[in-house]
Amino acid sequence: MLGTGAALAVVGGGDVSAGELAYVARIAMGSNQRACTGVLVDPRAVLTASTCFAETSALHNGVPMSYTKVTVGTTSSAATTVIVHPQRDLALVRLRTPITAIAPATLSPAAPAAGEELLLAGFGRTATDWNTGKLRSAKFKVDGAPAASFDVVAAGGDPVGLCKGDAGGPALRLSGGTYQLAGLHHTANQAQCLGEAAGDPRGTETRIDDVRGWITGNLTGFDTGFELGDAKPAWTNTRDDSGGVTNVEGICCGLAGPELAVSPERDLAGGERALMYSGYDNSATESYAYLKAFDMASQPVRAGTVLSYWVYPQSNSGSWGLATGGNSACVGIDLIYTDNSSLRDSGAVDTRGISAHPAKHCGNLTLDKWNQVVVPIGKTANGKRIARLAIAYDQPANTGGYRGYVDHISVSDDTFNTGLETGQYGPKWSNTVSDGGGARGGLSNVGGICCSLTGPELFYSNSAAAAHTGTGELVYSGKDNSATGSYAYMKVFGGVDFYITPATRLSYWIFPQSNANSSGLATGTNSTCVGVDLIFKDVVTGAESNLRDTLARDQYGVYAHPAWRCGSTTLDTWNYVSIPLGEIAKGKQIVQFDIGYDQAANTGGYRGFIDDIRISR
Repeated sequence: MLGTGAALAVVGGGDVSAGELAYVARIAMGSNQRACTGVLVDPRAVLTASTCFAETSALHNGVPMSYTKVTVGTTSSAATTVIVHPQRDLALVRLRTPITAIAPATLSPAAPAAGEELLLAGFGRTATDWNTGKLRSAKFKVDGAPAASFDVVAAGGDPVGLCKGDAGGPALRLSGGTYQLAGLHHTANQAQCLGEAAGDPRGTETRIDDVRGWITGNLTGFDTGFELGDAKPAWTNTRDDSGGVTNVEGICCGLAGPELAVSPERDLAGGERALMYSGYDNSATESYAYLKAFDMASQPVRAGTVLSYWVYPQSNSGSWGLATGGNSACVGIDLIYTDNSSLRDSGAVDTRGISAHPAKHCGNLTLDKWNQVVVPIGKTANGKRIARLAIAYDQPANTGGYRGYVDHISVSDDTFNTGLETGQYGPKWSNTVSDGGGARGGLSNVGGICCSLTGPELFYSNSAAAAHTGTGELVYSGKDNSATGSYAYMKVFGGVDFYITPATRLSYWIFPQSNANSSGLATGTNSTCVGVDLIFKDVVTGAESNLRDTLARDQYGVYAHPAWRCGSTTLDTWNYVSIPLGEIAKGKQIVQFDIGYDQAANTGGYRGFIDDIRISR
């Protein structure tokens, strides 16, 4: 139950007929200990009041601490994560299973005017009932000019008001014959409600129209690591008719066909589960198996939308003798769009320049190792919508078994993505220390690596031989002059301004040079003691913090702090680093990117390259 002033049922209103305002949701936490109202704004998300989750035990790192059931019409789904607005009483509740039978509410593009009549609805208490389970509505009018919130009073002479259980319910304005979501119930004096004194009912609504960007920005995206609370496949071992199954049977043990199911056998890092695939190819001329996994609920594709995932194709020795040759590598994710077109036939290529078609992955993935595949699908499918996500094996040649795992699937809009190429985001600063105290790292005991350089370097270079992709990259270098404490934090990107959500992730590629590969300038493993640091801003207090001093870890469990990265990457090769940010900084803004060298022990030079820096959600 929500506390007085934080939760709001529509006392005095009328019951809503079945099928009307179908997108209004009832949110129940635990064994009905707490309940709120919300609004379906996307097949995978319900918008409600953040005060519904205000108790300290309600959320942990954005995940509900108790089972939270969201019911829209006759369909129910579990809440997986909750994204809280940093300033307003708003929370976006992500759903484990999409609700596709009911059309989401339309967000109002403009604020209601003073005196405008609105329809308010909710599942809360009435004057006589603690919990009716019925949706009720009543007419109110706007009292005063709306700002970040606006007050409402009864529109007619009847004593109607908002009660406990109504928090997060909709304030709807009529426009062109249809209702638009203009606000969510925030607070009320609860006059006329069960157990409360009589009086003149008043309420306050959280305004919606001016934060539509925050809402829609957090709607787009799909992310799962197959762990508890993550999205689970809607289907197991099920053929997708878009691609079908031809000349593929079960890999062994009396299995009737190819497999696709969540398994605890292997995980990329930091978890316990991945998606296992297997099958047996019985034709050397044409074989494929497209198995559907997720209902993507018509998720939109935008110009910057990216599909990424990790795949672990097993060898014969790594699969108890079940897999044959390189068969396990002929696997990839396929997307089926609502117009019945597919990713595999779209001409899309991944960031390595390899076709997204699963048949083109044969020989391009390393066996018995996690391989990342990143496909900028917005380049070929901008404006389309994704109906389903499938895992596919496809190989015209060879026969035999295949087996492996897929993990950390993400479909997201990049909020920041640069390969340092022409037309992409470039450095704001070169060779500039990130100083000023506080969260900024500064400089201590690091000078120029050679050649009369007066300090550490961080600059843009356009060298095709050095870049991870394309021709552009960042070059870092310096000389450590103290074996007890040395660091150099150089600022590189500024003018960025976006929120961190529970699914936000930083990734980049780094090439630390050895002594032999740096013309004798680098010493030992010094070049590995480098990483990307981020400067965060709390939008409420204005206080700054940073990534390095959090407990954030990368996909291998290594801390993000540059000093902890010493020895964690391999010299003279490109290393991929991926760090989830949601648990340590959700709701904050990224205002600056730094590149830091940090090492207490050792002296000598360090040098290397960084490329393909990405913030995704």
